[in-house]
Amino acid sequence: MRELAGTSANKQTEHEATVYVREVLASALSNDYQVQQGASLLYRIEIDGTGKISNDGEGAPRRGQYAFQTDVLVSKAEIPLVVVELKSGTFSSHDVITYSFKAQRHKQVYPYLRYGFAVIGLEALGRRFVTHNEGFDFAVALPTASCVETELVAIVRRQVTYAERMIAMMGSGRLRLRRYEETVEIDH
Repeated sequence: MRELAGTSANKQTEHEATVYVREVLASALSNDYQVQQGASLLYRIEIDGTGKISNDGEGAPRRGQYAFQTDVLVSKAEIPLVVVELKSGTFSSHDVITYSFKAQRHKQVYPYLRYGFAVIGLEALGRRFVTHNEGFDFAVALPTASCVETELVAIVRRQVTYAERMIAMMGSGRLRLRRYEETVEIDH
C-alpha cells in the first residue's frame, strides 16, 4: 500500500487523498467487499410513459443518467453499503450542504446505505458541519493521513455492519420493529 505523499494532508489533492483512502480500506476489509473510487450511484429511478424503468439494471449507473459520483464506495456483491465523501485540508458549508443532499438522494434509492464525510488534515469539524448536516450518518476529521488506518477504517467497518443489518432486516418479509434508535457519538 502506498502512503499519502508529503507530511500534511493540506498539501495533498483530494484525488490523492481519495486514492489513499480507497487503498487503505480495500486492504483493511475482507475480500468479500469491493472498494471503489469514483463509482456512481443512482439517486432516482423513473418510470416513463411506456412503463419503462429509467435504469433497467443493465450496466453500472453513470453520472448524468440519474446517478451521482461518489468518492469512495464500499459494496458487497454489487450492493452499495457505505459511501465516504472526502475533503483534504478544509471544507466549506457548501461542501456539507452539497454532499448531505447527495446522501439524502442516494438513500431514497438505497435506504440501507450508510453515508459519511471525512476531512483529512483537519483537527475538528466544528459548528459548520453540525449546522448544515442533514444526510450524513457519520463524519470524521482526520488530523493526519495515519488516522485513516486508526480511525476511519474502524468507523467504516461499523457502518458496513449497520448497512448489512438493515438489509437483513428489510429482507425478512413483514417488518415489525419494536424499537428503532440512531445514536449520535461525538468525540471532542
